[in-house]
This record gives sequence, C-alpha cells and structure tokens, in this order.
Amino acid sequence: MGTLIILLFTLLAIANGTWLTCLVVEKASLRARVVVGAVIGLALLSWIAFLSALAFKLNGVSIGITAAILIAGFVALLGKVPFKRFRASLDETRLDKLGIACYAGWTVLLVWLFIRVVSFQPDGLHTAPLNNFGDLPFHFGVITSFAYGENLPPQNPIFAGMKFTYPFLIDFLTAFFMRCGADWRAAFFVENIVLALALVGLIEMLALRMTKNRVAALIAPVIFLFNGGFGFLNFFQQLSLFFNDPQQAKFGLLHFLTHLPATYTMNAELMAGASKLPLRWGNVFTTLLIPQRSMLFGLPFVALIVLLWWMALGETDRGGQGSPRRRFLFAAGILAGLLPMLHAHGFFSVAIVSVPLTLLFFSIDWIAFYVPVAVLAAPQALYLSGTQVRNELFKFHLWWEAGNSNPALFWAANAGLFMLILIIALAVRKLASTQQAKFYLPFALWFIVPNVVKLAPWDWDNIKVLVYWALVSCVFVALVVSVLLTHRWVVLKVLGAALLILLTLSGAMDVLRAASPIEDVTLFGQAEVEVAEMIRQKTPPRAVILHAPIHNSVVALTGRQSVMGYPGHLWTHGIDYGQRENEVKAIYRGGPESAKPLASLNVDYVVIGPAEQSQMQVAENFFTALYPVVIDHAGYRVYRVKN
Repeated sequence: MGTLIILLFTLLAIANGTWLTCLVVEKASLRARVVVGAVIGLALLSWIAFLSALAFKLNGVSIGITAAILIAGFVALLGKVPFKRFRASLDETRLDKLGIACYAGWTVLLVWLFIRVVSFQPDGLHTAPLNNFGDLPFHFGVITSFAYGENLPPQNPIFAGMKFTYPFLIDFLTAFFMRCGADWRAAFFVENIVLALALVGLIEMLALRMTKNRVAALIAPVIFLFNGGFGFLNFFQQLSLFFNDPQQAKFGLLHFLTHLPATYTMNAELMAGASKLPLRWGNVFTTLLIPQRSMLFGLPFVALIVLLWWMALGETDRGGQGSPRRRFLFAAGILAGLLPMLHAHGFFSVAIVSVPLTLLFFSIDWIAFYVPVAVLAAPQALYLSGTQVRNELFKFHLWWEAGNSNPALFWAANAGLFMLILIIALAVRKLASTQQAKFYLPFALWFIVPNVVKLAPWDWDNIKVLVYWALVSCVFVALVVSVLLTHRWVVLKVLGAALLILLTLSGAMDVLRAASPIEDVTLFGQAEVEVAEMIRQKTPPRAVILHAPIHNSVVALTGRQSVMGYPGHLWTHGIDYGQRENEVKAIYRGGPESAKPLASLNVDYVVIGPAEQSQMQVAENFFTALYPVVIDHAGYRVYRVKN
C-alpha cells in the first residue's frame, strides 16, 4: 500500500511539472514535457513536503497538506493552461523507434543499478556499487532523522546540537516516502529511477536543441554517463595477466568480466602490473550520481537551466506576445532559486557562469532571471553558509587532484581525448557555429575555477563543479563523433566508432563492475538491523546517542542524533570535531572525567557494541555500575545515562 501511495504522489508531482512546462514552452513533444516535468515535479514535491513538515511535523497532517497542495495546483493549472496547447504536444510527438530502443536500454541499466542501492538479505542490509559503502550510511542517518527522529528544524544528525548546513531535500523526499508507508527499497528506488531517467532525457534534449543533430543527441548521454579516461589501458594489462595465469585463465573471459579486479576511472584499486596513470576523475555513475545523492537533483536541474539559457540566448528571439527570451530566463531563474537546498554546488556553478553569460548576451531581460534567484535562493544561501571552516574554502590550489603528477599528464590521463575533441568542435566552424562557441565560453569557468581554487575541505569535491563542465561539453564532443559516424566515408565512420569506444570504455568497465556481484557489500549486518529497530522502539525520537565515530554505526538506521559521527564525513562538511572527539573518548574511558562531557554534550544513551569495544578504550564496568541497560542484544548494550 505504501508503494502505491508514493507512486501516486510521484505521478501527481510529474503531472504538475508537465503542465507547468506549458506555461514556458509553447511547442514541445509530450516526451520532452514529461522529462522536464519529472524533475520539476519531484523538486516541488520535496519543497512542499518539507515546508509542510516544518510547520506541522512529518506526519499524516503534513502528508495530507502536501497532497492537497499538489491536487489544487494541478486543478489550477488545468484552468490556466489551454488544453489545446497540451494537445499540440501529442501532435509534436513522433514514433521514434531508435529513440524508444535507446530509452528502453537506459531503463534496463538504470533499474539494475538503482535496485541494488538498498537490498535486505538474510545476513543484513546490502548495497551496491561499492562507493555507496562510505556515503550511504550518512544519507541513512539524514533520512531516518526526518522519518523517525522528528528532526525539524533540521539539526545535524551526525553532530548533535549543530545546524544542518547540507542540501538535504533529496534525502527528505526519501523520508517523506517512508512516512507514506513505503519500505526502504521503494522509497529510494522510485525517486532514483525517475530522476536518473529524466537526466538521460534532458542531456539528449540539450544536445538536440543545441546541435540539431539527432545522432549527437543519442550519443551525448552515453559519453557523459560512461565517462572515463585512459584507465582501460590497465584493463587490458590485467586481462593479459589473467590469461597468462593458468589458475585464473581456466575460469574464462566471462568470469573475468563479472569479477573485474579493479576500477578503471580511478586508480585506488590497481593490481600489480597496472600502469601508474594518475586517474582521479571517476565515472559519473559510480562516483557521483549513485553515491552522491543530491546529484540526482543537481545534474538534471543544471542541464535544464543551460537548456533554457540556450533557448533564450543562443536562438533567435521571435518576439510576439510575452518575450520568449524573458519567459525562458524567468523560468531558469526560478529553477536556479530552488537549487541551493537541492544541490549547493549546482547553485554555485550556475551563479559563477551567469555573470559572464549576462555580459556576453547583455539584455534588460536578464532581470527576469536574477529577481527570482535573489528572492528564492538568498534565504537558502544564508542558511547553508554556516560552515565552521570558511578559511579552508576558496584557497588558491592548482590543478585539482594532480598532486605531484605533471598537470598535462594528469588531465591527459583523465580527460585528454574528451578535451581534444571538444577543442576541435569549438575551433572548426563547420562543426560549431560562432554563436555556439560564444555561448559555451562562460562554461569554461566550470573547468578553470576547480583547477585554481579549493571549493571544499576535501580537494576531490571540486569534481562537483567539474562534472557540470563535462555535462555541457559532452554536447560538442558528441557532435564531432556523430559527424564522423554518419559520414559517407567508411574510414571516418570507423574513426567515429573508435573515438566513441575510447571515450566510454573505461567508464563502461566501471559500470559493469558496479553492476556485478563483486561490488555487492554488506553495509549493516542482521544484528545491526535488529538493534536499530530496538533503539527506535525503546528511545524517544529526539534522543542523543553516543557511539564510536564510525561511518556505519547502528545509530544511522535509528533516526536518533549522534553525538559524533564519522570524522571523514564531518571533515568533508567543514566541521571542526577535534574537541568533541576527545570528549567522546573521555566518556568511554569512564570515571569522574566522563561526567562533564556527558552533561555538556547532552547525552541520553551510550552504545557499547563490537565497534566501541574494538576502537575505543571502553570501561564498561563503569557504565554497568551506574546506568540501566535498556537493550542487550547480539553483542550490543545500550545504557540510559539520563532520565
């Protein structure tokens, strides 16, 4: 029943978003409207649900109010938008067998990837791909804090007592679905698959609109989502080693492909004999779209904003009743204004490009963009600006993750071929027009700034801006490849096919590995799942719980506030945790020294389990003598330290 409810919510949200497109774009196919409507609709659902819950808590009342607003909005749109305009969308829709086949292929792949993000098996809670192992427990902590912990207004679930300055709306939407009665798998899967499919469609639409080339439009999502550098060289080296080892070769090629020994877009897991390529970009699927959940909103939102900018600036404004340019810029401004709580790096990326774009295509119509941005984004930006380490941001830092590597070699290994084809596309007027090159110029900042400035405490997080550069650039790269593939000369067709393979082979290997059994990992054992359920039943929703600062603590599944979560997560979010870490250690050591930090940190419960016993100096006799045990199960004991 819960799954049916969230499907109805999703369809209602998509219907609202689809009908809203009729207010902005007069002529579009039904498929295009639904693709755009899916992104807008789920974003609106997230915002409406969050604001309703902020006023009435996340319960039946706020869920009912959210449903009522969506229904009322759809009824109002039915009265506002002439049905003949929507009917025209049906007339614009053509049966495209190739497009349908491609979209069916994307659907199968995305379903397989996202259905494995959360899976309950006899030995516990599993996840795939492997990159989820580090990131997903944090998102569990955020989601359960909303669903089970009454965490409104939001406090940091992994650093109790601190305002939560993180773009959390994608996780709030999951929590909303869970409170509607959906199980964990459905709550994750529905939003994931809708937004991922919409991203594919939006990249295709952007490429088609900018290049007028159908083949380029079909290729662009492939080049972007299966991105990778020259790591496939390591694949062939390892394949050679495999077949030269009689013990390994007997398993055959299929076994090797379904048990790939390493990733090929990052060099963290290379086998002996692999080349020392400085690979750090990663694959969009395996390092960003799936584990970095806010990217599910960020990427399609930015793609849609760029599309609207192109429609307003790169194409001829035909005038008429209500300037299309002004209308498109206004719509882009609203989307940008909604972005900070959806994906902060996406908003930053849009902000730094909008200024030079305004100067290059100067018009009074830009006011229509900046006004909604100021009204909608300013309060969010002010709220999210509460990081403790401002002095660690925007420092001069050259060449992103190149480190001691030669910068030219670094970028050649990670995106050299991609960049070469991009330069050719922009330089050859028969490929990209002067208007297209002029429009693209400001987006080069999405490559330049992350290579000059540190945008986050962890240098690698600069990729959250770099990826938007790749998003826009893939349109022009796809154009070159498509021209070669459709050329009448066979030699150029072969060259085009070879370039497409070289651009995507490393990424395809990583996606294949992510979809294989080798990256299916246990995130929480069955004991942890059972203990988490007991904690939810026997502690109040807003309880503050002390546990070992590990990334996959059982507390992440409970919705309760952690005194201190994983230091790696805290550091990347800009939180100075040093003093609290010492206080946590002092509490676990027991004795008189524990009294002050227990009181100052407002601790309600203390967990002592396998992780605490192995990583902390635990004086359990101290807790046993003073505090009652409320849970004793599977090697875990939870002590109530405050009445």
